[in-house]
Amino acid sequence: LLITGESGAGKTEATRAVLSFLAKRHPSTTDVQDRLLRSTPVLEAFGNAHTRQNANSSRFGKFIEVHLAKTAEVVGATLRPYMLEASRVSGDLPRGERTYHIFYLLKAALNAIGNKVKAAPDTPFWDHIVLQKSWIELAHLARELMQASGRLRDGPSEAACLEWFEVLVQGLQATGMTLPEVAECCRLVAAVALLSDPELGDDSLTTAAKLLRVEVSSLQSFLWRTMMSVGGERVFRERNKAEASTLRASLAQELYATLFSWLTRFIAKGIAPPEAESERMLGLLDLYGFEVFPSNGFEQFLINYCNERLQQFFNRQVFAREAEEYAAEGLDWYDHWSHCAAACQLPALALLEGRGNGPGIFHVINDRSKCNFEETQTGSNNTGVLAETLGVTCASHVAFCRASGRDSSRLFGVKHFAGQVFYEAADFVRKNASAHRPDICAFLREHGGDFVREMLSDDARDAAPR
Repeated sequence: LLITGESGAGKTEATRAVLSFLAKRHPSTTDVQDRLLRSTPVLEAFGNAHTRQNANSSRFGKFIEVHLAKTAEVVGATLRPYMLEASRVSGDLPRGERTYHIFYLLKAALNAIGNKVKAAPDTPFWDHIVLQKSWIELAHLARELMQASGRLRDGPSEAACLEWFEVLVQGLQATGMTLPEVAECCRLVAAVALLSDPELGDDSLTTAAKLLRVEVSSLQSFLWRTMMSVGGERVFRERNKAEASTLRASLAQELYATLFSWLTRFIAKGIAPPEAESERMLGLLDLYGFEVFPSNGFEQFLINYCNERLQQFFNRQVFAREAEEYAAEGLDWYDHWSHCAAACQLPALALLEGRGNGPGIFHVINDRSKCNFEETQTGSNNTGVLAETLGVTCASHVAFCRASGRDSSRLFGVKHFAGQVFYEAADFVRKNASAHRPDICAFLREHGGDFVREMLSDDARDAAPR
């Protein structure tokens, strides 16, 4: 079952409705059904965000396989996430956009736990959590800085956040996670929130190190010094402010992406079906929809590429295969179906991926990332270089659009299957380069706390809930 559509069309709600229907229509005799349904608000808290078009927009894709027994009873499910928009946790957010829900939920929760004036909600859940040492320590470390963060200023109401946070924690506990383990996850979320906002000052870096259980001096050295080889000897070089800031943002993104990946594997283990009992399967693919905003950046570029790929798959399955069958049976007398098959090939994919003559847009971006070319909107001699390079390299392609006038130095356009979209080239190279950095993983494996190292360990994907 493919659930698709433009942003805000209702894909997340449709996925939730399908899972609820299966649970009611084919009830399970075990708690796996409850775990499956309770995992939905958890994934939404960590993987969804408020955008200009949708108050609960999925910023990742997921494929869920619901397994059924011979008796049609739900016996479990498998979960595979795709392409989390990690760049959303750092950097400036456009007007009307927010970071992931979990940051606002945790901000409200820590304020309720650590606030001496306003008590937490009067429920058994909060009565228990406010007495937990791990949560009291977390509130003591991160509450004030998260309250002061400009990135978390405009969020949902505190009452709504506290209600959702309670559902979130209970959902994590239903998957087999203990309350101290939930606190460890939230420590990392708080660390990401502080690393993502350098405007909080030096205190934020010190507190982030404590939350990660990393020596402050080690974290500072990692951000401000780099080792390089000169004449066969290893020497240290001080990073400039821009380099340190970029590395700090990359660290926040890598931490959050790692946490999300670990969390989805943990949930997947808790809802995994017994192999002997699984007879039939229903697959649900929920992917973020095509996006066109007044200003479109690197995130929209990647999202629309995914939708382009999905549309190509649909064309192949529905039209091209039918055309091939007609031709094989000798029914294509006038080559109409052959022309149909050729028309199903989307030209935008060739432009993006570089098929045929010349490199594609991805090749150009990757080359500039490897060469450490920084693209900024203002204040740099490299301003507009990417857009101008694409204008030269891809100008002859039928799916490429060059902006007119002065906009040509900062915009480039792609004729997608759903329509023409112009993208702001600023930050494409920087965001592409910071997508994954092995040096960050190496640092965290060496200096991080036990929980951080567990998430990064090679066998983490095989770890079962404890």
